[in-house]
Amino acid sequence: MRIADEWRSMLRRFAEHLRGERTSDLGAATMTVAASAYTDPARFELERTRLFREQPLLVGFSRDLPAAGDRMCFDEAGVPVVVARAEDGGVRAFLNLCPHRGTRLVETCERSRRLTCPLHGWSFDLAGRLVGMAQPAAFDGLDRARHGLVALPAAEWAGMIFVRATPGPAIDVPGFLGTMAPLLEALDLGRLERVRLDRMPVATNWKAALDTFAEAYHVPVLHAESLATNLVPFVMLFDHYGRHHRYSGPGLELADRLARPEAEWPTGGYQAVHYLFPNTTIAFTHAFDGATPVASMFRLFPGASVGEAVSLGSTYRRAGEGDVPDEQISHMHDVVCAIVRDEDYRVANASWPSLAAAPPGLRLVLGRSEPLLQRYHRDIADAIGLPLPE
Repeated sequence: MRIADEWRSMLRRFAEHLRGERTSDLGAATMTVAASAYTDPARFELERTRLFREQPLLVGFSRDLPAAGDRMCFDEAGVPVVVARAEDGGVRAFLNLCPHRGTRLVETCERSRRLTCPLHGWSFDLAGRLVGMAQPAAFDGLDRARHGLVALPAAEWAGMIFVRATPGPAIDVPGFLGTMAPLLEALDLGRLERVRLDRMPVATNWKAALDTFAEAYHVPVLHAESLATNLVPFVMLFDHYGRHHRYSGPGLELADRLARPEAEWPTGGYQAVHYLFPNTTIAFTHAFDGATPVASMFRLFPGASVGEAVSLGSTYRRAGEGDVPDEQISHMHDVVCAIVRDEDYRVANASWPSLAAAPPGLRLVLGRSEPLLQRYHRDIADAIGLPLPE
């Protein structure tokens, strides 16, 4: 796939929607979902286990771990994980636990060729093997090969790093991504360099927080003074890729240009929001200069209870493209996170007491303009093996 060809195809779809009444892609029918899909503690526990411990999760991009010994801590799945760039150039993931006495092994992310326990100094190489200990004579007869780190599945493909927080078989990234794999490969994610990362607590169910990342119907109202000032309202493309999806809407300037003959349309400028099951959205857009490619990624994770969640928001630039300094992209990160925190999450947080108090049988409405939302609620129910409540 060539991303320029993909963008041209999307522009033609935009142009068709912009003619006349300015329509949008619509789902086949309206759907309702029980409020208990958000509030049921039993469903929540299944989601924490079967989605966040048994499914591959995107933990970052290749340039987050540029050299051997670089590592990151990943705790948000409910299991403490350390991910490292190994000596052979691959990525490895381990339970962040020293097998000597169960101490948290890695506390900081400085580059190191050894993972060393802060309690007794046992050290492990980047393959997870036990390679050093104080007073080795005190452990005569210990089979070091049986006391290495607990390995977790990790895989790197097309610039993305995935981890599963439960030991098991290798991760087949193209198989997991399915029909979305060619699109993500064409986006050249291996060139993304992180500029900022913020962690935000959210006082609602993780799906209630994620919902506004799966539709744009709310934008003209909730974001009337921010995002909506530059977007054509209610014009949106929706595309399904198995359990993943994409949506995109035209800005006002793009809409004006699409009113001209196709020969005068822009040749670049791909922009879209991509959802990776079960919890990640990656928005491709541009810095405030309108030219420097920028990616904003938000990941939602369940918190300690059904009404708590954690959000990780990060902003990336594409290496070697654009003249905007990191300081300006950092400012853009602050602006985007403020919109998400003070608009999207503010409403989601305020909604939680009402959702939690909803009477049995109350059903919420997902319209034809929210087809991705409909699909991902069905997909989550399918993945945890618990049908949506009737």
